[in-house]
Amino acid sequence: MNHKKNPVLAAAVLVAGLSALTSAASVFADQVIDYKVAVSDDGKTYEVWMRPDATPAPDISLTGQVTLKVPSAAKFSAKEVVSSVDGADWIEASRVNSPEEDPEHDYISFSYIGVQGDSARSYAWKGEEEKLVFTFSSEGACVDGISIMADDDPFNVPENSANTNPGNQFTNLGWGAVGENNFKGVYGSETKCK
Repeated sequence: MNHKKNPVLAAAVLVAGLSALTSAASVFADQVIDYKVAVSDDGKTYEVWMRPDATPAPDISLTGQVTLKVPSAAKFSAKEVVSSVDGADWIEASRVNSPEEDPEHDYISFSYIGVQGDSARSYAWKGEEEKLVFTFSSEGACVDGISIMADDDPFNVPENSANTNPGNQFTNLGWGAVGENNFKGVYGSETKCK
């Protein structure tokens, strides 16, 4: 009996196996981190908090995005974005005012610039432990009704009227592979001014 292996068949089996593993990994990405926005005790600083369900191992944060939904009538403008963790900077990355899908609201997305030196490990996430991620202030008075955009928001669709990707996102290698989204949902309620 001849047991010679067919190299083409072996390569095809290997590719099929890797494709199946990749597909399974993307289906089973750990969605473990929730977001919250709040007004601080000073009544004028906004805080973005995150709370994971599990401690990542390894703890290597790569990318993140937080999208806020703000009443358009408030003419809200974020300023002085300050990270609560050294080296893990967040910036206002995009803004869409009154899109067709929801003309009563503006959408402001902040992005984690991450992976600068050792910043990928600077969060030291712990399961069930809430962590202040960044703060910002606004021009003018405190605004009620600011919230983290929900997954089922009418503007959070692949082909929205502004051709943007407003979805909330976070990637940490301890919760999944590069390119997976570990964002789970929103906790807390919309902002209430004090």
